[in-house]
Amino acid sequence: MKKSLLMASIGMLSLVTIACSGNQGQNNVSATDAAEVSQLDSARMLSVDSTSSYLSWKGFKPGGEHFGKLPVSFGTLDLKDGVLHAGRVSIRLDGLVVEDIKPEEGGDKLRAHLLGEDFFESDKYPEVTFELTDVPASGLELASAKEIKGNLTIKNVTKNISIPLESAVRDEATGAYTITSKHFTINRTDWNVKYGSKNFFSGLGDNFINDDIELAFVLKTR
Repeated sequence: MKKSLLMASIGMLSLVTIACSGNQGQNNVSATDAAEVSQLDSARMLSVDSTSSYLSWKGFKPGGEHFGKLPVSFGTLDLKDGVLHAGRVSIRLDGLVVEDIKPEEGGDKLRAHLLGEDFFESDKYPEVTFELTDVPASGLELASAKEIKGNLTIKNVTKNISIPLESAVRDEATGAYTITSKHFTINRTDWNVKYGSKNFFSGLGDNFINDDIELAFVLKTR
């Protein structure tokens, strides 16, 4: 009986730990120095459909989380016959959407805080960009690709990351591609977003914010 209670307690503790940590360690990508960007070929360029392409985000704190989306504002992919050669995507931070709280119940306040000087300083750094790197000379076969690499720039800080891919599908009727990533996490402090981080501020108690941000994207071409 005591053993059963002990095992149950350990199980509950594990669940609480996972909930507070925000699934840290799952597809946690490392940030390295920026790499040379793969060059676009205008003969193969496809425009990203900004009306249906987006980056989903989720942040974690003890006992809770916030999540939402950032629509892609502009993007171009060097993509032909299922082979990806280069690409660039831009996201304007003023498009940020908070989905877990209604605007009138605190969502607008949270949005303003995220865009303010404590976090992303959108007035000073209005755009986030991602540019593909390390693409083989022959291109990347999307049907079999497990990941893409690229330079992610936030707050004028550029780091190279590897993003795990979920799927890449071509619509035979329209020729449009839909590329979807798996969920992955980055450490926000690598891009100088340090507010509420236990690694930079002491005495926070339970009022800290996890360094990891969970992200995933959907890119659709026109």
